[in-house]
Amino acid sequence: MSPSPLAVEHQERQTELAAATARAVGPLWQQVDPADMRRSWEAVLPRVVALVAAGQLGAAREADPYLQTLLPAAGTEGRVDPQALAGVAGDGRDLPGLLMYPLWHALAQISRGLTLAASIASGAAFLQLLARTLVADAGRAADLVGLIVRPAVTSYVRVVEPGACSRCIILAGREYGLSTGFARHPRCACTMEPVTRTHRPTPVDAMDVFRQMTAQQQRKTFGAAAVKAIGDGADIAQVVNARRGMTTATRYGRTVQATREGTTRRGIAGQRRAKFERRPGDRYATARAPRLMPEEIYRLANDREHAIRLLRRNGYIV
Repeated sequence: MSPSPLAVEHQERQTELAAATARAVGPLWQQVDPADMRRSWEAVLPRVVALVAAGQLGAAREADPYLQTLLPAAGTEGRVDPQALAGVAGDGRDLPGLLMYPLWHALAQISRGLTLAASIASGAAFLQLLARTLVADAGRAADLVGLIVRPAVTSYVRVVEPGACSRCIILAGREYGLSTGFARHPRCACTMEPVTRTHRPTPVDAMDVFRQMTAQQQRKTFGAAAVKAIGDGADIAQVVNARRGMTTATRYGRTVQATREGTTRRGIAGQRRAKFERRPGDRYATARAPRLMPEEIYRLANDREHAIRLLRRNGYIV
């Protein structure tokens, strides 16, 4: 399902709030003294906490105005309390403890042999990642509370932001019940749009998002072989999900790139195999023959017809 213009505007505001918070905390990390990293970071930590909490508060305050504008006729049994979502992480941890992690990360990098400068830079990146995620999570939590207190809302659809990762793109437009948690990763900017009896976003799927991307964006997000496979008719979800179980195997007398994803008897690739075995430690039996990755298929294929046969054989064309 495609998002409405209001949902896109809401997402853009939330994304900018998260980015602005990350930019605001950056200069404070620069005050870390290489000679005494812990003491110097603890000295500025209260200001960092205040900035992140302010970003969370701003993101949470967006929920009610967004939903009221989008669903003016929908009744509500309450309002979102933005204060309740600021100053705490989505899993309940307090900000001061959580925002010490960039320091622990930098110190761990030093212990692994990284240079001091590189370790401090790595800590800065971790801090920005954390700030973005905390603000975005607060905004999504507020949105979900706002949906729940509106009886007319029955579900929500995922709004995928421009430049999303491949895992998010294959979830574009999917409809979820209000009891379903919002799947996200660090720096994820995806948001949600409510569904009611009278408000139903226009249907769209991952391939619509894929087609809207430039060739360069497609290659960056999916990889050249995956883009080629999708262009040859492979199912986009199968191509993306295959990367979760990537491994290597011996086939055709050499080591090949393969995946264990979808190779049980229930999986699409598994249904196209005849022999199965249960490896030690596995819960289910998987296909004995490896499921080749798209990259490997194009290395092995003699021509396009051969590639399509292998894509179908390995469960990418459904």
